[in-house]
Amino acid sequence: MAQSRSERLARQRERQRALRAATRARRRPTRDDIARALLHFAIPENVRHGREEELGRLLDRIAASLQEQGFDGKESETVLEDLVDKYRSGWSFQRKRYLLEDSDTGKSDDDAGA
Repeated sequence: MAQSRSERLARQRERQRALRAATRARRRPTRDDIARALLHFAIPENVRHGREEELGRLLDRIAASLQEQGFDGKESETVLEDLVDKYRSGWSFQRKRYLLEDSDTGKSDDDAGA
């Protein structure tokens, strides 16, 4: 018997929820985690070494890629420039809180004082 669209979507949501939970439990990085880490490496590294031209080329390529995906090119450039400005002013990479958990106790660094 054919299942309804809502039943199929509900099963699909549950499969995705389980997959995300398993990925999180295994501490397996996603594609987005890797992209975030790469960007965090590339921007401060180029800024620190004064490679402004290389940083500009990198940001241009990222903005062009975002535009190819349908994002507004000017808005993409603005967001990227704002991100670089944050790094220049001392902003640090934002870690995922669940990764801060102590693997032995299952408690996060924030739970230690509570």
